[in-house]
Amino acid sequence: MNKLILVIVLIMLPGLVGAEAPPAPPPLALNEVLDAALRAFPGLLAAEQRKQVAAGELQTAEGGFDTLLKSQNRWSVAGLYENNNYDVSIEQPTSFWGTTFFGGWRRGTGDYPVYEGKSVTADDGEARIGVNIPLWRNREIDRRRASLQQAELGKLIASHEFDQNLLEVRRQASHRYWDWVLAGLRLRTAEHLLQVAEQRNDGILQRVAAGDIPEFEALDNQRAIIERRERRVAAQRMLEQSAIQLSLYWRDAEGQPQLPTPELLPEGFPGQEPPIELDFDHAFVTARSQRPELKRLELQSQQTETELALQENQRNPAVDLQVMGAKDFGYSPNKPNRDELYVGLNVDMPLQQRVAGGRAQVAAANLQRLKWERRGTEDRVAAEVKDTLSALKATRQRVALSSQQKQAAQQLEDGERTRFELGETTLLFVNLREIATGDATLQAAEAASSLFKAHADYQAVLGMPIETKDLLTD
Repeated sequence: MNKLILVIVLIMLPGLVGAEAPPAPPPLALNEVLDAALRAFPGLLAAEQRKQVAAGELQTAEGGFDTLLKSQNRWSVAGLYENNNYDVSIEQPTSFWGTTFFGGWRRGTGDYPVYEGKSVTADDGEARIGVNIPLWRNREIDRRRASLQQAELGKLIASHEFDQNLLEVRRQASHRYWDWVLAGLRLRTAEHLLQVAEQRNDGILQRVAAGDIPEFEALDNQRAIIERRERRVAAQRMLEQSAIQLSLYWRDAEGQPQLPTPELLPEGFPGQEPPIELDFDHAFVTARSQRPELKRLELQSQQTETELALQENQRNPAVDLQVMGAKDFGYSPNKPNRDELYVGLNVDMPLQQRVAGGRAQVAAANLQRLKWERRGTEDRVAAEVKDTLSALKATRQRVALSSQQKQAAQQLEDGERTRFELGETTLLFVNLREIATGDATLQAAEAASSLFKAHADYQAVLGMPIETKDLLTD
């Protein structure tokens, strides 16, 4: 029996020894977060629906030029004169000078009084065709054409509103990603400091037992362990908090937030930052030409200018020229078939003009308001560009200085630990050096985080898409 067990173990042992642990998942990269946010972030999906609304409003405005079919039928069933009237007409508005074409067919049979003799037609009815041409009001612009122009601009406005939301979501997602990376480095630093204190605890106890160092050194190390455990708890909480915030942007295929685990953390920040020229004039010109809110305000001004032009036009009298031709078809027992041509001039003029005047005043005030809003937005964009360039310049300096500080702190820590091993200093100073190194490490990480956040701000301020390929961690 023992031999059988031995044989089974020998057979299974190579498989057990050769079995490999599943590979670690690749670190979560910024472009994955941005792609997920672009695909499923609720704010962007809502902005996308605004584009659909604008498309529907454009279709509604185009409906102002739909062909209109009318039918009027009347039967006299009791009375002195019994007759039947059928009338079918079709109208086609156009954008050419506000011209409307129309045509139709009517048929009137039965008995009519003398003063309604015109209602009688031949057996096959009367066909008519005509055109209505505005000569003053509604010639250059009318409500149909104004609504269509405004709806076309509204579709572009919705697109720029989406772009504005997209830039902000990308900026926020980038900030949350770098916060998460920083929190991971903070936790690693806290765990490293705790591990150092715990690993030397046995050696300190042995030296105390041997009378090499006083007992309070062991007590001081115990205090350091407790303090560093508290730091680790705080760092763990910050990592969990940043992961929760990042999950709002990193979503799965169903659009649900997914919590990034510590195993997905990258080793650190990228070794190099994307190249950026810190030139204000060039950056401001780019921002002014690309920022979606400035484009939106410009289009809204055009919408308001269209409304103002319409209301100014509506103050004019309506003078419409109408030309219509008609022809009877078929046999007519009461009168011969007739060919008719009508020319008419219709005039409509409101005396007070308060409706158009009031609406023109509203449009003029809105146009002036939009001009001031654009001026304020341009000033704000200029300030944002200056602030972002200043942040980039400062964070670059912070990264360089914090790296030097970290190196110096590490050298001092190593030297202080050597002195402690030689009995030339106390554990208190070693702890202080270790804490200083940890703080310097965190300051370097915070500076790097601020640098890459500033890059995200730079892309958003200039209205440019974030080049994620340049922000992948090593």
